[in-house]
Amino acid sequence: MQKEVSLTITDVYRQRFPELSFGIGTIRDCAYFEKSEPFKLYKRELLRKMKRRATLLEIEERIQLYDRFFQEWGYACPLPGHFKKVIQMGFPIVNLYIDTHIIAEMCHGILMAIQDLDRFEDPWRLDLADDGETFEAVSGKRITCKQDEIVLRDEKGIVCSLFQGPDFKTRIESSSQNIVVYVFAAPGIVEEHVSNGIRLALEILEKFGGGKYYWWKVFRP
Repeated sequence: MQKEVSLTITDVYRQRFPELSFGIGTIRDCAYFEKSEPFKLYKRELLRKMKRRATLLEIEERIQLYDRFFQEWGYACPLPGHFKKVIQMGFPIVNLYIDTHIIAEMCHGILMAIQDLDRFEDPWRLDLADDGETFEAVSGKRITCKQDEIVLRDEKGIVCSLFQGPDFKTRIESSSQNIVVYVFAAPGIVEEHVSNGIRLALEILEKFGGGKYYWWKVFRP
């Protein structure tokens, strides 16, 4: 059965960031693995296509949009470093979930999170943080948000900050089977790039992880 996520975009978000869409995709019954020869060959072919000059230039332009947005808020954007590493060394070989995350980000120049769907508690809200609001990062470190920082919430609190990453509670692990991916936009990132990144991630999880019943949607402010 599909897991359709009902997301509310708060009025304060709409007023502050009326142009920034947000995309969510879910897929169920995925099988975790660390290494796969077919997946390795698939990644190699994706990288070959990604390295075409025109494609690289388009991806770099989108990554620069995110980088500029991060800098405006006083944060370091992870995308430029990941992009440089992938171009030099290829896509990572860690596990299905981490690799899927990086592939979707790098192939489309977008900012994605991948988490355990079962660890979210409805309702979901795309919102802005209060100054000094905190949550526990995947690393276990306590994260403090700035006023009006873009965040995703569930019933229990912040599950991800656009600038500072996902929380500990909803972290993805080897035991995770039901997966959610979502994409934050930055100024200049259009809906097409958001949807393309989500669809690529879901296609990988279906093809190589055996996932079923995938669903996705781009929400507009």
